[in-house]
Amino acid sequence: MNTAPTFPTASLRNELRATWREHRWLLLIVLVHTLVAAVLLVRFPDQNDVWPMAEGFLTSLLLGPLFTLCAYTLYVMVCKRPRQLIAYLRRRIGTYVTGQRLLHALPALLLLPLFATSFTITKAAVPLLHPYDWDTRLAAADRLLHGGVQPWVWLQLLAGHPLVTAVLNLAYHLWFFIMFATLYWLVFSTVRPLLRMRFLLSFVLSWILMGNVMAVLLSSAGPCYYHLVVTGPDPYAPLMHYLHQADHRFPVMALKVQDMLWQGYRHGVGVSGLTISAMPSMHVASSVLLALLGWRLRPAIGVALTVFAVMILAGSIHLGWHYAVDGYAGAAGAILIWTLVGRLQGHEQAPVNAAPAPAPAGSAT
Repeated sequence: MNTAPTFPTASLRNELRATWREHRWLLLIVLVHTLVAAVLLVRFPDQNDVWPMAEGFLTSLLLGPLFTLCAYTLYVMVCKRPRQLIAYLRRRIGTYVTGQRLLHALPALLLLPLFATSFTITKAAVPLLHPYDWDTRLAAADRLLHGGVQPWVWLQLLAGHPLVTAVLNLAYHLWFFIMFATLYWLVFSTVRPLLRMRFLLSFVLSWILMGNVMAVLLSSAGPCYYHLVVTGPDPYAPLMHYLHQADHRFPVMALKVQDMLWQGYRHGVGVSGLTISAMPSMHVASSVLLALLGWRLRPAIGVALTVFAVMILAGSIHLGWHYAVDGYAGAAGAILIWTLVGRLQGHEQAPVNAAPAPAPAGSAT
C-alpha cells in the first residue's frame, strides 16, 4: 500500500499569514504608493507598453539577491579564505537559504521590487508635476550657509585633485552595490526582527517622503544641470570644467551618467523616461540610514558606514550632482524618519512589554 506524503497546507497557510502580518505596514505603504504610481501612469500616459515596467520589476527582484551574494563572496574571500571557495559557498548558502527563511523573506522579496518600480514611475513625474524652479534658491541657500562662497569651492581645497575625485566617484557609484547588498541581506535575515523592520520601513518611507514628495515640492535639477535650467551666470561652470579636465587623468563616470540622464530626460516620454531630481539627496539619506543601522549592529560597522556617508555627501557636492543643502536635508530627513519609526515600533510593542506575565513561584528572575 502506497501512502503519499501529506503536505502541511494548514501549517503553511498559518505561517504565510504570520509573515504577511509581520510585514503589514510595509505592505500597506507599498500598495498605497503603487496606487499613486498607477494614477500617474494614467495621468501621464506613455507611448511604451508595460514591458519596461515588468522588466524593471524583474531586474529589481534579481539584482538585490545577486548583489548580496557578491558581497558575501567578497567577505568570504577576504575574511575566511577557504581552500575551495565554490564548495564552501555552496555548503554555507545551502545551509542558510532554508524554506523557513525564504518564507520569512517572501513579503519583502516581492514588495521591494514593486516599490522600486512604482518609485521610478513617481520620480519620473516630478518635472511633469512641478517644472524645475528651485535651483536658484538652493544655490543661494548654499552660498548663504557657507560664508558667501559656494560649498564646492571650499571642498575643492581638499578634493580638487584628479585622484581624490576618482576616489569620491568610485565611492559614489559603489553606493548602489552597498545599499542593495545590505537591503537584501536584511530581507533574508531572521535575527533582530525589530531592527530589520525598522530599516525596511525607514527605507521605503524616506524614498517616498523625500525622494517623491519633497522632490516635487522643491523641484530642482542640480548643479551639473544649472546652466540648462537657469538663465544667467552659472556658478558651477568652473567645477564642471575641472571635472572634465580630471576625466582626462582618471575616468569620472559621473559625467557620462549625468549626460545620459539629461538625454533620457529630454527624450523620455511619459513617466517611464529617465528623469532628474536634486533636492533632497537620496544618496546621502540612504547612506545615513545605513550608518544608523551599522551603529546598532557593531561600532566598527557604524564607524565605517559613517565615513562612507560623509564621502557620499562630499561626492554629491564635488561631482556636481547636488547642492550641499540637498545632502543636509537628506541626512536630517533620514534621521527623523528613523527616529519616528523606532518610536512607533516602541508604542506598538508597549502593550506587550508593559504587563509581563508574572513569573511562576520559585522561579529565578
